[in-house]
Amino acid sequence: MTSSARDGDNGALPQPDGARTVDDLVSRLRELRAWAGVSEREVHRRVCRARADRRVPEVPAFDTVHRCFQPGRRRLDADLLADVAEALMVGGAARWRAAYARVVGGSADAGVATVAGAPPDDLPGFTGRAAELAALLAPGAAPRVTVVEGMAGIGKTTLAVRAVHLLLRRERFGAVLWVNLRGHAPDLPPAAPEAVLEGFLRRLGMSADRIRLLDASGCVREFHRRAARLRTLVVLDDAGSAAQVAPLLLGEGCRTLITSRHRLTGLTGVERLPLEVFSPRESLDLLRRTAGAERVDADPATAALIAGSVGHLPLALGVVAGRIRDRFGWTLTDHLELLTGQRTRLRCEDSVELALRLSYESLAPGCQRLFRLLACHPGPDVDSWTAAALTGTGRSAAAAGLTALHAAHLLRQPTPGRYEFHDLVRLYATARAHDEEPARTRRASFDRLLAYHRHAAARAMAVLAPYERHRRPAPGPGGPDLPPLPDRRAAAAWMDSERDGLLAAAVAAAERSGAQRGGAQGVGAGHAGVLSGLLARYLDTAGHYRQAEALHGLAARDPDPATRAVALARLGAVHWRLGRFPRAEASFRQALKGFRTLGDRAGEGWALGNLGEVLQHQGRYPEARHHYTSALAIARELAASHGGRERLGAHGVLYEPLGRFAETFETGAEILAMNREILTVARTVGDRISEANVLGSIGSIERHTGRYPAALTAIHQALEVVREIGHRNAEVTLLNELGTTLRVSSGAAQAQQALECHRLAADHAAELGDRYQQARALEESGHCHRLLAQPDAARASWQRALELFGELGTPETAALGTLLSEEAGTTAAGPRHPEARGERRDP
Repeated sequence: MTSSARDGDNGALPQPDGARTVDDLVSRLRELRAWAGVSEREVHRRVCRARADRRVPEVPAFDTVHRCFQPGRRRLDADLLADVAEALMVGGAARWRAAYARVVGGSADAGVATVAGAPPDDLPGFTGRAAELAALLAPGAAPRVTVVEGMAGIGKTTLAVRAVHLLLRRERFGAVLWVNLRGHAPDLPPAAPEAVLEGFLRRLGMSADRIRLLDASGCVREFHRRAARLRTLVVLDDAGSAAQVAPLLLGEGCRTLITSRHRLTGLTGVERLPLEVFSPRESLDLLRRTAGAERVDADPATAALIAGSVGHLPLALGVVAGRIRDRFGWTLTDHLELLTGQRTRLRCEDSVELALRLSYESLAPGCQRLFRLLACHPGPDVDSWTAAALTGTGRSAAAAGLTALHAAHLLRQPTPGRYEFHDLVRLYATARAHDEEPARTRRASFDRLLAYHRHAAARAMAVLAPYERHRRPAPGPGGPDLPPLPDRRAAAAWMDSERDGLLAAAVAAAERSGAQRGGAQGVGAGHAGVLSGLLARYLDTAGHYRQAEALHGLAARDPDPATRAVALARLGAVHWRLGRFPRAEASFRQALKGFRTLGDRAGEGWALGNLGEVLQHQGRYPEARHHYTSALAIARELAASHGGRERLGAHGVLYEPLGRFAETFETGAEILAMNREILTVARTVGDRISEANVLGSIGSIERHTGRYPAALTAIHQALEVVREIGHRNAEVTLLNELGTTLRVSSGAAQAQQALECHRLAADHAAELGDRYQQARALEESGHCHRLLAQPDAARASWQRALELFGELGTPETAALGTLLSEEAGTTAAGPRHPEARGERRDP
């Protein structure tokens, strides 16, 4: 039948263009199959034949192809999708692949990348791969990039973990960066290179505030410079394409190891290490290690048949070996008969699924249920508290179940206490969940997860920012078991470990909610808005701007107009921090419109004040002044009205400090007057963040105008506030400001005290990874040393500061370089540093 005839019979040819979600794409793929009049079995046969013709080693099972046509998936295998589309419509592969890339590329999840500073724990039972390890460890003429390629389940990541641990024992690396690029993750899109670079730079000591000032090419340059200086070992696990890894490759002085299921064409200067299935000897070695050497050596022929029955695939062998180890009353012959008997009854002839099914069926019912419901969590990994929320059981039962699944090789344990699926195992668990759990049960499990996330995040934020407890949204009904978070360190650690899972679940909740009729009535309706309010302070102060952008962007699509307005204002603040002034202005103006429609005067003032900040940074001073004065008028109005004080502090930070730059206002007195007014309002409503910000601004302004006692008073008051609320980033900035004020106000008389301030600032900045403030502290320390007649110490401080400023690419680099050059020719009058010439800078 011709194409035109089919068009006439079945309607227009279904196309993927315009699909907005994975479910949209799946629905159109089902329509395409109906249009083509081809059964799923025939699609499977065509795909297998096409791959065999192309000599592609991975042949999909029928169930894998069948699931391509099933809704409810957040992720598809892009290669398989393209092959299925090609099987249904010759020449359609590229179009469907591109449509899928558009769908997942727009996902907030793409902006999430977890970069670890160490490899996962080494495996004491590592077996085989002697030749491959020797190739990876062989000393070369120069450091190199190696791509380990092979089919799913063949042991690429396991080999990489072992190789990195051996490399670290043999060689000295200044830094290790390990990231899962999620090139083939079933429920998450591939990690965006920009997000990975940001994670790399943070691990290499660059503060978020400095990263945000770099464009894409600047991030690459800074990554190369810092990585080369430290001699860095980078592992890019599960790469999806050459385009994904190209910006992340390093050159001379570093080592990069990549794992991928596909041959990454287009990369130059790389060594390729293809992995094949285990040899029969390696398979027997794995069985001996895991199942017991005595049992295997007593019947090696049967053990060899068992290994052959699962195709010598390491993942499947590990699962089978774990089951043999746990069934003491079974002989190897019993296990072989079970494997061969089950194979004939399976819908899928895939060796991995065969091994997984047999191990799954040997689990206790509670462990089976845990295995299924873990697939309802879209995040990368879980702990026992999350597992308890998903199953609705106690934490001890969930912990025992996770241990049992790990022992059965159905879960991996990348770090103590946290568990993750292999991609193929997640697919199997998802299939089991859809086959055995009613939709209402899966929804209930996901709802429990969301409730747990809200309540646990609320508890963590109550520890991290107790001064804003009354301003954050309530976590909602329910009282799940929550992990103990006794102090700020524990709360921050919980946030850091759960951040990616929180965002992944929020994205999934928004997608599922939007798929329901009426939007707001769907599963997880409003969850992104609540989480946006709960996590805003953490994401901002910790510098996780891209995650904040994703979360607030989701909340900005909430059907509730109040939630949208607040989220848009937060989104504008993120754009401002990332230097996207036009987008920040647009978001703040949308928020302003929303607040005015709602009659929310406090929100209106909040948006006006922040708009003034954005306009000021664009040099639009008359407009900035207008917005500042309008914001202050609203603050005065609310502060004087009945109940207005509570409304004024409802949105957290009051306004950005008003009028810190002289260009915005006509006189310094006007600047100070406005800041003092907003300080009064901030104190009235208990807005501690705004109070500290404005006090710091007042101190800086007073110092620049020569009123040093007033400056010191304001700075000391600001320091008291930030120390009380635990705002360490602000404390570093204020310590540098205090040291500078002490030095310029009293000269050598208080130079030692000023030096101590800068030393403390440098130590705190180094702990926080704020390289800019660390450099500022070192530069100012140099001036203190000079006043104390310590020229060698001064030059050493300035030289180190110059190195840091140079790494950051800031304007201070040139000025400090000039200062050092002039210092080399110091006269009796002393060095001609910027302050000696009357050139004052606000730190």
